[in-house]
Amino acid sequence: IGEGDHAAVVYIDFAKLQMMAPKEGSSESLSISVVQAFVVYTETLLARSTDPRRPKLSQFVDLTGVNLKQGFKVNVLKKLYRTFEPNYPETLEKMVMYPVPKALVSVVNAMLSFVNEYTRKKFVITDDLFVVCKELGWNLKEIETCGGVRSYMKKHLKHGLSFVFE
Repeated sequence: IGEGDHAAVVYIDFAKLQMMAPKEGSSESLSISVVQAFVVYTETLLARSTDPRRPKLSQFVDLTGVNLKQGFKVNVLKKLYRTFEPNYPETLEKMVMYPVPKALVSVVNAMLSFVNEYTRKKFVITDDLFVVCKELGWNLKEIETCGGVRSYMKKHLKHGLSFVFE
């Protein structure tokens, strides 16, 4: 969904992702399936990049409905990171995490300590929708007209309908 010079965006509904994540001590097969789906979707988007020599994409992690203090399952992000960091080191333009209340930004930063410093500089953690729009090239007025980020994302879904988990 980027506009102009902004990269395509992978939308991650973290509340749904957490619901899909296996409980402690249970099978890891679902986590592996989620990671595999992200890889296939990423490959699909990168193949459609406007510059195949330097493909870029951004990730938008929607934290709406996630209780960061009690329910933020960092293991899901760790599994994704362990796959993406060595295999896609230069393709990530931005990772935007929203909404994260200002009081919890330091908590989220601490939880993401496993991310290398170079990649960490690409992360934007905010509770300000204006910042999200600026970083990803989205239209704030259109998001408001759509009734929020989820509706905006559904309206602009271009690729990978088979990867949408309802």
